[in-house]
Amino acid sequence: MVPLGFLKEITRYLVDIHGQNEQQTLYSGDSQLQFLDACSNLDPLLAQVQSLYEQLSEKVQRIQALRKNEQERLRTIDLLTFQTAEIEKAQLKSEDEDERLAAEHKLLANADRLFQLSSQAYSELYEEEASACTVLKRSNRMLEELRKVDNRCDGLWEQLQSARISLEDVALSLREYSSKIEVNPQRLEWVENRIAEIDRLKRKYGGTLREIFSFYQKSLSDLEDWQRADQNMATLEKDNNVLQEDYWRKALELSDKRKTAAKQLEKSVEQELSQLAMAKTRFRVSFGQTGQSSRRELNQNARPGTARGIDEIEFLISPNLGEDLKPLIKIASGGEISRIMLALKSVKSIDGRSKTLVFDEVDAGIGGQTADVVGQKLKKLSKRNQVICVTHLPQIASYADSHYYIEKRMEKGRTLTQVARLDGKDRVQEIARMISGERVTDSVLKHAAELLKIAAK
Repeated sequence: MVPLGFLKEITRYLVDIHGQNEQQTLYSGDSQLQFLDACSNLDPLLAQVQSLYEQLSEKVQRIQALRKNEQERLRTIDLLTFQTAEIEKAQLKSEDEDERLAAEHKLLANADRLFQLSSQAYSELYEEEASACTVLKRSNRMLEELRKVDNRCDGLWEQLQSARISLEDVALSLREYSSKIEVNPQRLEWVENRIAEIDRLKRKYGGTLREIFSFYQKSLSDLEDWQRADQNMATLEKDNNVLQEDYWRKALELSDKRKTAAKQLEKSVEQELSQLAMAKTRFRVSFGQTGQSSRRELNQNARPGTARGIDEIEFLISPNLGEDLKPLIKIASGGEISRIMLALKSVKSIDGRSKTLVFDEVDAGIGGQTADVVGQKLKKLSKRNQVICVTHLPQIASYADSHYYIEKRMEKGRTLTQVARLDGKDRVQEIARMISGERVTDSVLKHAAELLKIAAK
């Protein structure tokens, strides 16, 4: 499940619907510009223009940030100065200082218990009269007597010797451990205060010491930028001017190449339209400039043009001899729009991607030889795209790889639309019905089969 707005956003990259009142792609100035660029192979130059525009945008944003009023600049400097000073005053040692302090706090807070446990363990192992080491010594003397009588006890004596030595080592280590335990309330208080201070900094500047260090470095950099605002401004304005000149040079180069490509596109589209029963149609690409790019001299607060350059274009058409050129949306009928789109598609895909192309009303007002040409062009388009065409002309339908018959029927008081795939004889029968209506004769069937055979070639 996805929101309807998201679905609308992605389907324009997947499907083009070309029917009456559904020529959104062709009516869009952005899509027309994309189409012209795709026909002109201008992607490398367009990428340079886009990169320069993005760099300009970044520079303008930084200039605008530095041009904030002086009071805000001073407030920002005061805040950054306080924040960096507060972190510096804490004298943080490393990114794991909090972990090491937590471990030390655990030892200091349990020092009394650690001393008691280690001392008691040492005493029971070594010092007391009935200590483990004392018992082992007595047992050792007994085994020595046994060895004198029975040498089979030699192994037992050696094992006992080893155990006694290990036990004495443990006891001595416990004595040393307990002697080093520090019961230090002052140090414990200092560690607790240090942990509390670090926790306070975490709440303000980051959840970890690494984040605090990162915040500190960024704040230092920002503080330096704000303190050197005048110097930075001069540098940014100089860089911005250079970028603007570079952008204009590349944008004008792109515009010139677009205009050259537009002339060729006009000829190609008119040639295609002449084969689609629109021989008298004139097709032109009108050029204008984006609002900001109409002024050659721009200040540092403005960005020239757009990421696609300085051009705004519009496709103009005059379908009849003697009529003025007008935008497509104002003059073309549904059938004409479909054929114009078909002509454009025959030149090149509207945005260079393979899509599902749905054509409706593409056969409006045509027939005979023109219909056959339309069928051929749709067939050619289907090599790179999935083409779905709703048509009433057998000349066009015969070129399809698959045929579906659509009919309405009544069921339980409701009108239902049924779509059925046609195969074999059904295809021939339907093409024949499109030719002659309900009276389908053998000669019509033969003609329909011939149409399918010719189109298949």
